[in-house]
Amino acid sequence: MAAVSGAASLIYQVVWMRHLVLVFGSTTLAASTVVAAFLAGLALGAWAWGLAADRQPGQTLALFGLVEAATGLYALASPWLFRGVDALYLAAYPPLASRPALFAGTQFLLTAAVIVPPAALMGGALPLLARRLVVRPAEASGGAGRLYGWNTLGAAAGAALATYGLLPALGLAAAVRLAASANLLVGAFALLLDARTRLQGSPRAPAAPAAAAPDVPRPHGDPGTPPDRLAVYLVLQGFALSGFAVITFEVVWARLLALVVGSSVYAFGSLLVVILAGLGAGSAAYGRRRARPDAHLSAFGTLQVLIGAGAALSLLVVPHLPFQVVRFFPVFADSFAWHAAVQVAAAAVLAFVPAALSGAVFPAVVGGLGGPLARLGRTIGTAYGANTIGTVLGAFLAGFVLIPAVGLRAAMVLGVLATLLAGVPVLAVAIRSPARRAVMMAPAAVALLVVATLPPWPREVFAAGSGFFARLYGSPEVFERAVAAMRLRYYRDGIHATISVDETGGYLFYRTNGKTDASTAPNDTVTQVLLGQLPMLLHPNPQDVFVLGLGTGMTAAAVARYPVRRIDIVELEPAGLEAARLFSQYTRHVLDDPRVRVVVADGRNRLRAAPDRYDVIISDPSDIWIAGIGALYTVEFYQAARARLRPGGVMVQWVHTHSLPPEAFALIVATFRAVFPHTEIWTAAIGDLMLIGSVEALRWDYRRIAGRLEAIPGVREDLQAIGIWHPAAVLAAFALGGDDLDRLTRSVRRLHADDRPVLEFEAPRFLYADTQAPIHGLLSRLRTRPFPPVAGFDPIRDLDADATYLMGFAYASLGRPSLGIPYMERSTAMAPDRPAFFVGLANQYRAVGRPRDAEDAYRRALALDPDHVEALVSLGEILLEAGRPAQALAYAQRALRIAPADERAQALADRARQAR
Repeated sequence: MAAVSGAASLIYQVVWMRHLVLVFGSTTLAASTVVAAFLAGLALGAWAWGLAADRQPGQTLALFGLVEAATGLYALASPWLFRGVDALYLAAYPPLASRPALFAGTQFLLTAAVIVPPAALMGGALPLLARRLVVRPAEASGGAGRLYGWNTLGAAAGAALATYGLLPALGLAAAVRLAASANLLVGAFALLLDARTRLQGSPRAPAAPAAAAPDVPRPHGDPGTPPDRLAVYLVLQGFALSGFAVITFEVVWARLLALVVGSSVYAFGSLLVVILAGLGAGSAAYGRRRARPDAHLSAFGTLQVLIGAGAALSLLVVPHLPFQVVRFFPVFADSFAWHAAVQVAAAAVLAFVPAALSGAVFPAVVGGLGGPLARLGRTIGTAYGANTIGTVLGAFLAGFVLIPAVGLRAAMVLGVLATLLAGVPVLAVAIRSPARRAVMMAPAAVALLVVATLPPWPREVFAAGSGFFARLYGSPEVFERAVAAMRLRYYRDGIHATISVDETGGYLFYRTNGKTDASTAPNDTVTQVLLGQLPMLLHPNPQDVFVLGLGTGMTAAAVARYPVRRIDIVELEPAGLEAARLFSQYTRHVLDDPRVRVVVADGRNRLRAAPDRYDVIISDPSDIWIAGIGALYTVEFYQAARARLRPGGVMVQWVHTHSLPPEAFALIVATFRAVFPHTEIWTAAIGDLMLIGSVEALRWDYRRIAGRLEAIPGVREDLQAIGIWHPAAVLAAFALGGDDLDRLTRSVRRLHADDRPVLEFEAPRFLYADTQAPIHGLLSRLRTRPFPPVAGFDPIRDLDADATYLMGFAYASLGRPSLGIPYMERSTAMAPDRPAFFVGLANQYRAVGRPRDAEDAYRRALALDPDHVEALVSLGEILLEAGRPAQALAYAQRALRIAPADERAQALADRARQAR
């Protein structure tokens, strides 16, 4: 019963946290508020039901049954309660958004209103069952330990079931109904068992001790004798510090795992399973121990210093984990099961031993507090409450204060010191022998030595994204060279994520938890510019623009080229604003533009709650496989965005094609299109797509596009920088629209919704799969028209030789050379005297693996212009690749006579000489 109750409780915690994060936003404040309310409810329930159990020891099984049944009934009613909270929150947001303290207090009160009551019911399981099953004082520690152990092991099973089965397969509501059914069954079983026991006779009650008279002292160390007040104070204080330390470790471990194996829902789920399994195993194992209160006190102190020593030693291991992930990548590259196993293994290396030792602490505390059996419920409630105080403080301080202020490593060190402070004073009181005391405190000395001499972590190792880029690195040696080549320009362990900026290969890379989110490299630049430019070219008069996700700021900078009134940028992580400043030379200091307002908040929540209206909304989140990002691809999110658009407004959604099976991509398009019926798919860089949608028909206007390129300063320059040199060439980014989308989405049966967040569970399974080619191949097969409907555009009239060539050049710049080649071929037929056209065509022949055609085209260019350096060098490279170094050298030398400083020509000459 304890295990089933624990499994159901954990499912509720996971699901209700997701619900409330959707209401309040995916900020650390919102998540910490939910955790604090849940823990406070558990502690309140443990204390209150513990008192009830002591007053009515013969009714505890019936009370347990009623508590379980009430929990199940509350869970079944929870959807309506959460809808009420959502309505109250949306009503309270406008007047309180500018008053942070009142706003945070309102969030907590609303959270507490729906979380504390069921959590208080769940908190009754342990004291009620313990009071029922424990019949002698000597069994208090063992009974509490076994019950806590089984309850927590059940919670571990619930975490695994929710992460790997219930949520992706059934959804949130179904998972809650299943857990509620389990509660109701457990409650019914407990009530039937209680009734059966009563029919067979009175329930067993603890026998009074032989020496029960108050004036007869108990022997020293009797389990029913409580320790002195100093020991009680120290152990409760220590248990509170232990709660603070454990939750701090948990937060730090979660962030480290995100850096090492990626921040998917499975990474966090595996850590939760490992921690709960460790807590349960440790508690159950300690529950087999029979000892006197002073021995339990000694055990408590010893466990604390061992936890501190183990956590300190793990600090030495952490920097090596990224290398091990890369080393074992071939094992899990093509198997999600093995990938999940590696995530569990990494979590276990960090957390299992400290968690197991922490699990043993609870029964040690119960045994150490001692006292008569009649006060067992109160003892458990008091211990639970002390631990919860520390845990709640740790949940808030670790994420909001410690990690942003001092970083992950130092926060972990403070957790180590907290465990030592919890254990050492208790050992000093509980162990009277100086020699034995010194031995038991030795692990504390080891922990202090480690944290005092611990070298700084090589931050580049964590910024390099070992989990996401493991296939790219291939081996630890390559990974080590990549780390050495990085020049770290910025690194900050922020409130929500670790943000870094590094210079690699001449480009700046903006990374979140090691994964590149944006950069100045050509591919990323294309995407960032088009995300800003396309909706501004489409909308007839954009004035107010909303950008979800700051990144480098290049998308906002593209928008800022236009004479808009306001640009609202919503960024979740405060450290992102500091990092974006490093890209100011590429964004023309857009953050200093008076029209720009940067809001540090959850983007989805801001759209739902704030009353502002916009002409253009651009959603540019991180990858879908990252935990929580799937909420930015649901029908509810798109409905919130639609509600904030003015008539004729345009919504743009970035979508990646890596780590995304074609079925999931079709689901995203179908969901987006269900809210924005007029939808088109446009391409950006290789691997990136954009969904552009509106409630009204999309009205592209060729004269508007040409006019804005001509009249608005900077627009032409932005587009030329990414290979778009002509107004018509903008249309090269078009991929799919109209009836073609019907064929793409016809197999989708259910839209992506908050209740069925399948994307963030599905995408990580394809993290290392090649999904780009299947998606782009699918789009190519479905494509029946090269351009969207464009008013005023006539391909025959508007595509002269230059425009035709530049259309092909744009296709090539956007990573689609096979579509660009026919236009370039047509341009050479229309203007056979233009050597540049033949060179551009030859370059694309080379890109698609047609060297003979490329050679012919380069030779035709040289026939028109014998001194064309690019043609000379490129033809020489083809000849060298074909095994003709002498001819290659001749072309290189010709190029060097024309352009002596040309590095490419010099490199060709050097290679050709070596090959001769």
